[in-house]
This record gives sequence, structure tokens and C-alpha cells, in this order.
Amino acid sequence: MKKLYFLIIGLLADINCMAGDVVTFEEFEVNESGYKNDFGEDGCFEAGGFTFYCNYFPEWLYWSGFCISNRTETTFKNITPDQFNSCVGHGVNGSEKYAIAYPQGEVIEADAKDGEEISGFYVTNNAWAVDAILNGDGMTPGAFTTGDWFKLTIIGTHADETTASVEVYLADYRSENAADHYYLTDWHWVDLSALGKVTSITFRMDSSRKNDWGTTTPTYFCMDDFNGVAPSGAATFEEMALEAESSYCGAGAEGETVTDTWGSQVTKSHFTSGGYQFTTLYNPMYASWSGFAVSNETSTAYATYADQFRSCVGHGYDGSSNYAVAFPSAMGETVEPVGGAAFINGMYVTNSAWNVYAYTVGDGMTPGAFATGDWCKLTITGTHADESTATVEVYLADYRSENEADHYYLNDWQWVDLSTLGEVKSLTFSVSSSRNNEWGMTTPGYFCIDNLGGEADMTADIRHTQTVSNATPVMRYSLDGKRISRSQRGIQIVRMSDGTTRKVVR
Repeated sequence: MKKLYFLIIGLLADINCMAGDVVTFEEFEVNESGYKNDFGEDGCFEAGGFTFYCNYFPEWLYWSGFCISNRTETTFKNITPDQFNSCVGHGVNGSEKYAIAYPQGEVIEADAKDGEEISGFYVTNNAWAVDAILNGDGMTPGAFTTGDWFKLTIIGTHADETTASVEVYLADYRSENAADHYYLTDWHWVDLSALGKVTSITFRMDSSRKNDWGTTTPTYFCMDDFNGVAPSGAATFEEMALEAESSYCGAGAEGETVTDTWGSQVTKSHFTSGGYQFTTLYNPMYASWSGFAVSNETSTAYATYADQFRSCVGHGYDGSSNYAVAFPSAMGETVEPVGGAAFINGMYVTNSAWNVYAYTVGDGMTPGAFATGDWCKLTITGTHADESTATVEVYLADYRSENEADHYYLNDWQWVDLSTLGEVKSLTFSVSSSRNNEWGMTTPGYFCIDNLGGEADMTADIRHTQTVSNATPVMRYSLDGKRISRSQRGIQIVRMSDGTTRKVVR
């Protein structure tokens, strides 16, 4: 079911895990090659109420435990310095530094004698591990295939010497369905609350790839924001109480009276889901609205204007009840992180039922279904604290190709990566289309969103609709949904000409 990351507003300032206890590794200096694995005779470094241990043997050019890196390279060629590369090239939220872990029994120790409750940390793969997953590790030839896996186990020790553990798969190819195979390619939050109050934690790494001497997959991982804060509460809209088969678009809401672009008096109101505030404009005179509405309607058919609150899926992401319907206007209705600027991972998006009707039948003002050359596009604009902006685009329908096999419209929830926007204080949205007349766009300017600020489902594919006869590859996408022109190393989504999709590892 849908992951819920709801946090109480004010968590950063008020909860036991205070900002001062978050270990970001930013305060440490690194050498000219971009790493630090020598911490002197003590063999450790302290940060945020914890001690991180590292063993360093310069005569053998060997180390183990925990070290600091700010290296931006994401590939592996030589053990030194590439063992200090992550697969991301930066820390969480674009920060400069992160930790590299090569655990051989070393611990992270809480300074408090009775232990600490550790919220969690962000983890991702080391570049060397990724190279082994994709190409083989030198001792076990070939890339990971069905049945392979690479796992990190975090073990917390309590004051009474009892232990508890949490597991996370850094790569998981166990499924018989190749579409379910993945390895971590970005920072992923690991919740350690289940460990309870611990005096120390140790790490154990294991893999399906072994020989007589043990695991052959390089047993490295990367860490950042240790004892930090989980991803901001995703906007899932599930907390909005709706009657069955209904919607909410601001009718009856209290708010500020403003004048819209047509000179009408409208009520500007807000609602909050997760860690985000959404703006809605409602005109009581015409019972019209713009901005953001919430719906739980399950029908995917469009017949009249009353059906404007329907998605083309009939439910929220991952089968949930509620989702948001967006109809942005020239007033620039916003989505704002509660509590100030924030880094937003992304969101799930799909078409409204009305839009699909326009693509497949016609929009009433421009007759006929979409044909070669037509398109409908969503543009998401993030505004930074200094008022500069960045944008991400996603096609809701794309018929631009001369090859009809490439034509598609979204007919299921698709993840849209917003990480390239950076830290933003607000998001605004606009819809554009190839179908226009002298008064503007004739394609309905709607779309649907869910799980804004959440995390991508690493096992989800990219779902498009098309009708063709021969099952040959027609389009390729990276895992974040960006179209690529040719096959590339790593995991990619290949859309076949029969409408199916496949997750391919190369």
C-alpha cells in the first residue's frame, strides 16, 4: 500500500531528534583527492553525539569502517580513488559530503551511556558496487541476474546487550519477473526506529555472489544524514475526508477574496496534505474553480463537465482512494512546502478522464482525436529562495513522432523526478498543447497528481497506451522517466510496440 511519511509540523525544531544531532559530514576536511580515511591514532571521528570508527593502515594502503568523501565521480575504474565514489556524486539534497562505509566489524557508538534512539539515515550504493552489479566483480563474472541480491543489515545493540536489526537491499534481483529487478541509484531513507534505544550499531553486508573466501560483491555502501529526518510528509490526500464518489474544489472554504484575471471576485483558499500546502481559487457565482481539487471518483469515463474531477485511472497511486485533480490558471496557483523551502523528490502524475477523451475523441473545439504532430505537456516550475527558477517537463500525450508506434498518452500513474529543481519554496504548474485556437488552448488543461514529495516505486514501470502489432522496442526511458535515445548502461525501461513495457538491465 501507499507509503505514508507524515511528520508533525515543527519536527525539525521540536522533536527529540534535534537538528544538532543530524550527522551530515559537512564539517570534515578532505584531502586533495576528495576523501578522508585517516583519523589519526584514535581511529575515529565524532559528530552529533556519535563516534564513527575507522581503521587505517597506510603501509598496506588499506582502511575499513567509515570515512568522508566529497567526490563527484560516479564511475569505477581504479580502486584508489574510485572506492570513494558514490553512485550519485553528491550527498543528500545535493550536499557536498557524505560517508563511505566499508564495514569490517567497526561500530557507530552513541556517546550517551544509556544509548540513543536513532531515527535513521540515507543510504545509496558505492560506485564500485554498482560496477560489480552491472558488469561483474572480477571474481564472479557477469552482471547480476535473476536470483542475485546485495543486502545491508544494520544491527543495534542495547544497553543490556540484546540486539535488533533492520535490513535494506542495495540490489534485489530475486524475483522471477525481470521488471522487479533494481539496485539503488539515489539516496534512500532507512528507518531505524525499530531498533529502539541503542548504545551502538554495526553493519553486516552480504550478497548472493560468493566464492570459497566469502562475498565477492564489493562490500561498500554510502551514508548521509545519519540520525536525520525522514523525507518530508508526502502529499497523499488520504487525510481529506470525502464522501464516496465525490470531490472537493474549495466550495464553502474560508479564505481571501481576490480578483481573478477576468475581473471576477473569487475565494483564494488553501488545504494541506502531508508537508505541502495547495492553493485553490473558487468562484461561487459560477461554481467554477482553478488550482487544486481532491477527488475519490472511480469512474474513468467523461461525458459532461461534471466529470472533470475524474482521473483516467479511477484511483490514487498504488490503489489508494484519494488523488488531486489540478487545473492551473493564469493566477499561478502554487504548492508550497510547509515550513519553508524544501527539496522535493518528485510526484506521480496521470491524465484526467477529460483529457483522455480529448486525445481519443476530440475536445469539442478542435474536432477529431490526436494525430501525428499533436502533444499535451505539463511544465513544473520550482521557485528558489532567491526567486530564480528551474523547470521539469513531462508529456501527458505525445504524438509528435512520424512513427505511429511511438504515439502515447499516460494512462496510469507515472513518477516524475523533481530533484533537478533543487530546494524550492514553491511549485507552479502549466499545461500546453498543440491544439489551440484564437482564444488559446483547446485541450483541457487538467492533470492528476498523487504522492507529491514521496518516493519513487523502484519496481514500477512506465505505463503508456498504444495499439500496434509487432512487439519491437520503440522507446527507452531512464528510471526517472526521462526518454533516452539509445540503450545505455544500467536499468532502463523499454516500451515495446505491443504496448508492454520491460525493465532491462544492461
